[in-house]
Order: sequence, then structure tokens, then C-alpha cells
Amino acid sequence: MNASSPLHRGTSVEPILIILEGTSGGALVFLGAAEYLNNWLNTRLILVSIGGSFDGETGFNQIEQAYHLRGSRDWVEDVTKIIFADRWSWMINSPFIQAVRQGRYQIVETGSHTHDGKNGYFSTDAVDNTQTTYVDLLLNKVNQLPIWDD
Repeated sequence: MNASSPLHRGTSVEPILIILEGTSGGALVFLGAAEYLNNWLNTRLILVSIGGSFDGETGFNQIEQAYHLRGSRDWVEDVTKIIFADRWSWMINSPFIQAVRQGRYQIVETGSHTHDGKNGYFSTDAVDNTQTTYVDLLLNKVNQLPIWDD
């Protein structure tokens, strides 16, 4: 893409709103692409992470907002908070901690989801012998996010 392209950064009047829902490692893939999207397009980037696994460096300087949906029994998501030093609370200069402090990163509890399987985010199994499925719990939380009002 060259500078004369109508999609090149700075030539588009209205920013393109890109909302991406990423699960597990897909959240990190979006965060990795955020810098490139921001460099080439006039964008507003919003991440909806569903049990996402990501570091605390990649992409957080480029995104406008991140909503991290997490299940109370998702141990995979818990591991990433430990292994990536940029997500540790005392790493005050990390892009992730800056996003947290600026209110650009929010955790949304989804219920008793596990990372995958019969109690996973996209499971059609019923929750506690009710008519509600695990995917219903997730979709209810996604639909309540304030990003749909734009």
C-alpha cells in the first residue's frame, strides 16, 4: 500500500472501527496485528478476548479498548498472568498495566466456564441442569458490552 492509497493512514476522514473477538491465542494474534492495522489504516481497534492468552507488551499501545471475558474455571487464562512479566502489577511501565490504569482493559466474568470442553465458552451443554447453555452465558455477556452502542 502506498501513500496515495485511500486506505493509507491520514487520508481517511472517519476512523474504521474494527472489533475483533479472539479466543485463546487468537487474542494475541489480534494484538500482534494491531500495530500493522494502526500504521496502515485510520482505525479504532477494540478487542473482545474470550479466554484470551496474551502477553502484556504486544498491541496494547495501539488498541482503544480491550474487554477480557473470562470463566471462573479457566486455568489456561490464569497461566498467562503468571508467565508474562509485562502483566505483573508492579510492571508499571508495561503497555498492559498502562491500559489497565487508563481503563482501556476490563475483565468481564462470564460464569463457570472452563477454557474448552463440555463447560467451555462455546459449549452447548446446559449449565447446572437449566435451559441456559455455556454459550448462552457467553453471548449474554458479549451482548452487554458497551461497544454495540457506537
